Amino acid sequence: MKRASRQSKRPPYKVQVLDRAINILEFIGRQSNGEAALPELSSAMKLHKTTTHRIAQMLESRGLLRRGPESNRYRLGLHLYDLGCHALDNLNIREEARPVMTHIAFEVGETVHLALRDRAEVLYIERVEAQRSLTMGSKLGARNPVYCTALGKAMLAFSSDAEVDQILAGCRMEARTKNTITSILSLKRELERIRDRGYAIDDEEIEDGIRCISAPILNPESHAVAAISVSGPSSRITPGRFQLIGKTILKAAQELSTRIGHKSTALPVAGRKRKASTHA
Repeated sequence: MKRASRQSKRPPYKVQVLDRAINILEFIGRQSNGEAALPELSSAMKLHKTTTHRIAQMLESRGLLRRGPESNRYRLGLHLYDLGCHALDNLNIREEARPVMTHIAFEVGETVHLALRDRAEVLYIERVEAQRSLTMGSKLGARNPVYCTALGKAMLAFSSDAEVDQILAGCRMEARTKNTITSILSLKRELERIRDRGYAIDDEEIEDGIRCISAPILNPESHAVAAISVSGPSSRITPGRFQLIGKTILKAAQELSTRIGHKSTALPVAGRKRKASTHA
């Protein structure tokens, strides 16, 4: 039955040239310097240079790729930025979350993030920084693994068991710090604790010296569709502040969940176990 289910999720057909074009865009986007020459693209795509060149020309003509004035190396085009901004603008959760995030940043004095889950990664879609000389902020559009971030763990904790299993099955749980959870069993135990208290803690699990506390934003079916977090230096977000910040971020997540149709009576409450029916 599982095999049939997986096959049903596959696209009914594959447009080869479109698939190759997307692979080229993603390959350039992953480069540390944000660019690649035609021979690099051809080699990475395992395509003839002529074929690669034709696809690159088509992408360039639509503004999805551009070439440096001197190096002639391909870079992502600014039209991708336009499309990305349009996509983000149509996410109503950002509109709803912005004033709530601003209030939290002022109240707690730390950076506040809003993120979605994209497969096994969290995608940062909004950020509000506190008025401090030292702030901890990820770039909008940046990604991090779900298993070692408070945002990711908060969303996993309020996803179905089947979805969590599917995500973790293809996830390489590498140690980022000495505190990173690297086993599926240990992570699932952590997810249970997150359900009990309603919020997740990243205790220097992705980066030394940085802590983060996050709570999920739930849809009417009680599944996480996004998460909101507070992050900052470990010197400021100390264990003694975990509960206070946790309650603050949980209250904000509850408010946002209600705005998108979740019933407030079914929201997670810090210190209480969530009913099994809300996790199904």
